[in-house]
Amino acid sequence: MKTTIKTLLVLITCFTLANCNKKQEAPKEKYCGVEITGFEIMDLKTIGNKGYTYTDADKVLAGDMMEAVDKMLGKTDAVKFSYFMRDENTIGMYVIGPDDQAEVEKISCFLLKEDFDGRLPKERKLLFYTNDHNTLVAAIKSKKEVD
Repeated sequence: MKTTIKTLLVLITCFTLANCNKKQEAPKEKYCGVEITGFEIMDLKTIGNKGYTYTDADKVLAGDMMEAVDKMLGKTDAVKFSYFMRDENTIGMYVIGPDDQAEVEKISCFLLKEDFDGRLPKERKLLFYTNDHNTLVAAIKSKKEVD
């Protein structure tokens, strides 16, 4: 019995020491932003499930964004936007569109760089879904500005 307890303590100590030196992976840059982690996606979906109440300004902004993306891609009704959160610093959007990585990159870069005359907050979280709303294509957020 004493041997089992000692062995267990040694294993726990070794496991703890081995994991203490591991560094957290740096966020992976993608599509002019940074990939959102799986845990953050789950948190954002939870926020999205609470619903979002659009203001008139939100509706105008969403329309302007859809029009600008359509113009950039040379298509009509290329994407649709649905906000799931917004405050003065952050906006979270579902971007419903094609399952085409090249187009997702163009749209992501455009939305992360364009501020629509100051109407978009600096921090943006974009969840890209296919038109059937079932498949997550990409999850990208703004890069953190370094002081």
